[in-house]
Amino acid sequence: MLSALLPVPLLVAQLGGLQGGLLAMLRPQLEQQMTRECEQAVGDPDGSFLNLRGICAEIARPASVCLVDEIKRQGSLVQISREAMGGQLGPASLEVASACISRLMRTAQPIWNQEFPLR
Repeated sequence: MLSALLPVPLLVAQLGGLQGGLLAMLRPQLEQQMTRECEQAVGDPDGSFLNLRGICAEIARPASVCLVDEIKRQGSLVQISREAMGGQLGPASLEVASACISRLMRTAQPIWNQEFPLR
């Protein structure tokens, strides 16, 4: 999914020194795309399954913020751009995604534990 969300201009921005500003500008687009992907993944056309579509936007915002922050922190924009242009997730993309999944899981753990306490 990340490879489809990071367009070629990211490489140009990195080379021109505009990494942080461009990533910040692209974050809302990333969030919208993540929301659409989530809605498509959890949507149930006949409505017989619990509809989770309402939480997609709530998940997409912190996830998109994390992805942008993690790309800046790791300085991996060029590598991720290269992987995106190749149409696949590579080591840099997977490292960023793993870091964000870990961070988001740690953030959600207290709420999860409250909703689903161990007995």
